[in-house]
Amino acid sequence: MQPPKSVKDLARKTQQDITFDVPVSGHNFESDMDLQEFIKYFSNTGFQATNIGLAIKEIEKMKNSKIFFGCTSNIISSGLRDIIKYLIKNKFIHVFCTTGGGIEEDIIKTFNPTFLASFNIKGSHLRDSGYNRIGNLVIPNENYEIFEKWLVSLVDEITEGYSPENPLILTPSKLIKIFGEKINHQDSILYWASKNGINIYCPGITDGSIGDILTFHPKRECLKLDVIEDIYNLNREAFFQKSTGAIILGCGIIKHQILNANLFRNGLDFCVLVNTAEEYNGSDAGASIEEAISWGKVVPDNTAVKIFGDATIIFPILVAGSFYKQNK
Repeated sequence: MQPPKSVKDLARKTQQDITFDVPVSGHNFESDMDLQEFIKYFSNTGFQATNIGLAIKEIEKMKNSKIFFGCTSNIISSGLRDIIKYLIKNKFIHVFCTTGGGIEEDIIKTFNPTFLASFNIKGSHLRDSGYNRIGNLVIPNENYEIFEKWLVSLVDEITEGYSPENPLILTPSKLIKIFGEKINHQDSILYWASKNGINIYCPGITDGSIGDILTFHPKRECLKLDVIEDIYNLNREAFFQKSTGAIILGCGIIKHQILNANLFRNGLDFCVLVNTAEEYNGSDAGASIEEAISWGKVVPDNTAVKIFGDATIIFPILVAGSFYKQNK
């Protein structure tokens, strides 16, 4: 083998069957741009910006499908709660899956706000001062005390006339619907879901403050939650649909529940994932779309997209370029 004599030799072309025709380009701040023009530039920027552009196209393809939306509780702790409320209020999404913290924090925010703080505040100082940190957000202990009083009163009300021998049996989704009806607050995701007949599924509803409060409630044995019935109901949400799509912010149980439900119809037709998890440790959290295809959770021939990044930055752009644009 002869040593290379020029750059051309180092970069020699050996096959002719690969071509690319979209040049990389960025935002042109020399010209006037409205919001939609600004968003269009992401497509040709490269890296995760291009995936944002692809995800917007994927969401636009979902408009005639049943859309499953999922997020972890920290998403509802953040300002993205307002965007999710907008989507549910306008019936842009049709099934919602979240964690126990997502349910309770939506309710808590109707009583008192969550506050901006810092990632760097000493935990022991916050603990002594009665604050609980979520990233650079804080929730006062007082908020949970108000929530506890509200939930204890509600459980007293709905279990009236029931006993440990004859308990009230509810699925988590039915209990959440009652929450939405009782809270009766137009800033609430639960309120609009209840009003618009959009089911909210929460397989981990007891993993948080709700579980603690129900555990300590004196009428605990008068209320039973049927999680299995809700798994059946969630799976049926997908089973009979001509086409389905999913938008999932975060990982864990909400991601798996939505993907697994769509396994029962041989996979999602459209899918957008937004998270920062990697697949090297074999977790479902970081599992790629290709892995989901291997399980039958996403159809093989698809244009599904995973965006690696912070949903608080990415999701507003996705909504602005899709649902918001469609609503104008």
